[in-house]
This record gives sequence, structure tokens and C-alpha cells, in this order.
Amino acid sequence: MSIQNRISAVLPEADKTAALASLEEVKTHLPFLISTPTDQGPKRTMGPASVEYVSLCLEGAKKYPDKLTRDFDAPEFERDVNLIGQLWSIRIAVADLLARIDDTMNAASADAMVSSDKVYDLLKRAAKEDGAIQELVSRIGLRYKAQSKPKKKPKTE
Repeated sequence: MSIQNRISAVLPEADKTAALASLEEVKTHLPFLISTPTDQGPKRTMGPASVEYVSLCLEGAKKYPDKLTRDFDAPEFERDVNLIGQLWSIRIAVADLLARIDDTMNAASADAMVSSDKVYDLLKRAAKEDGAIQELVSRIGLRYKAQSKPKKKPKTE
């Protein structure tokens, strides 16, 4: 019987370290990124349906600056809109990377679970003939006990 093998790869520690360093380097190119909201209160944010709204408002602010109040910072508004556009392409690339990492981890996890089930079955059989294996089989079996629902006791009349 063939064991499932969706992926077969080795990540050398040096490559893992280099990848993590590259991600840290990305942060140095985006020093303005924030990790927590600067204002904890409720706020409206831009979703996909708001892109046209914001773009048209920016167009209006640029075409009709004399209709804006003096305290309205049109250049800052334009910087915010431009930043969103610039960050969007980076976000797409990062989301793609994260999706690939998740898909690879899921494939490796599925392979590991199938292989683990096979090892557990083989060790259970071997434990019948070799008592030294029984302690390990019992420890492995605790996973299944934790997952199984307690059996209902029969009602006594």
C-alpha cells in the first residue's frame, strides 16, 4: 500500500533564517507600517466598494480646491489614497505568499497525519508481541481518547 505524499521538501535552517531575514528587510522598506490602530475608536475603512468613492472624492478635491475648507489637508488626502494603491500590490504578493505557505503546510500536515496513522496501526500490532512498545502505543493512543466522546451509560431502571 502506497503512503500519501502530497509534498516532499526539506527547508534547510540557513534558508529558513534567510527567508525570515528577508521578511524583516521588507519591514525596513516600509517603516511607516503600524501594528495597532493609532485610534482605538470605531472608524470607517475602505473596502472594495469604496475604491471608486474615494477616487471620485480625490478627483473632486483636486478639481475644486476652492470648495474645501481651509483646514482640509488635500495633499495629505492624496498621499493616503496613493499609499493605499502602492501598498495594495505589496499586499497581494504577501497574501499570495501566505496562501502558498498555508497550502504547503496543509499538504505536509495531511501527509504527516496519514503516515502517523499508519505508524500507530503498525505499532499497535507490534505491541501485541513486544511489550516494550506498549507504553509508547498507550501514549500515542491518548490522542484518540481526548477526541472521543464519552460513552453514555445505559439507563438503569
